[in-house]
Amino acid sequence: MRVPAVAALAAGLILAVAACSAANPSPIIIHTTPTPTTAPAPTPIIVYVTPTPPPTAAPTPTPAAASASAAVTATPTAKPSPSGSPTAAPSGPGAGCTGVSDPLKGAERQAFWVATANNESFAVYCGVVPNPWYFNGATSTYGKTGLVTATYQTTTGLKIVISEGTFTAIGHGGSLGSASLGDLSGQLYSGTTSGYVLLVNPGTSKAYQAVGTGVTQAAFTKLVAALIKVPKS
Repeated sequence: MRVPAVAALAAGLILAVAACSAANPSPIIIHTTPTPTTAPAPTPIIVYVTPTPPPTAAPTPTPAAASASAAVTATPTAKPSPSGSPTAAPSGPGAGCTGVSDPLKGAERQAFWVATANNESFAVYCGVVPNPWYFNGATSTYGKTGLVTATYQTTTGLKIVISEGTFTAIGHGGSLGSASLGDLSGQLYSGTTSGYVLLVNPGTSKAYQAVGTGVTQAAFTKLVAALIKVPKS
C-alpha cells in the first residue's frame, strides 16, 4: 500500500512543477562566440631607400714635377744628322769612327770595327768625315787574304770608298804626287774618268786604296788623310 502512495505523491509533484514552469518559464541562456569581423589587411607601404655610398677618400695629390719637360723629355746631346756627325761621345776602340755615335746603330758599328781590327793581320783604318759626309756601310773578311771595304758619301752623290788588305787595285790615270792615307804615305793618281785614287803598298796583302768620285782633289786628300787607325783590343 505504501508504494502506490509514493508514486501518487511523486506524480502530484511533477504536475505542480509543470504548472509552475508554465506560469514562470526559465530563461535559456546560450553563450555564442561572435564571429570576428574580418578587418581588411593593411596594405604594406614599401619604401625604397637608396643606400648612401660610403665617403670616398680624396686622392692624395701627386707633387708636381719640378719641370715637365725634364721629367718626360731627355735632351739629346746633339741632333741626329744623316751626315754622321756625332750624337754622343762613345769610348773604347773604334769610338772615333764616323757612324759609331748613331743612337740606333752606333754600338753595332763600333763592334764591327773592333772585331775587324782584332782579326785582320794588317792595320785597320776607319774614316772620320765632317758634315755633309756620312758613313754608308762596311764589310770585312778575315784570313791571309783579308779585306775591309768602307764607304763614305753625301746625299748629293759624292763618294769615297776605302779598301784595305788584299784586293785588285782599280785602274787610274797619271800620278799627282804623294798623299797620306791616315798615318801612311801613298801615291795620288787621277781617276780614269773622274775623281782620284790614292794607293799605299799596292799588290801586297797589306795594301790600301782610296777612290773618290765627284769630289775635288783638295777635299779628297783631306778626307783620306783624316782616316784613323782602329786599335786592337
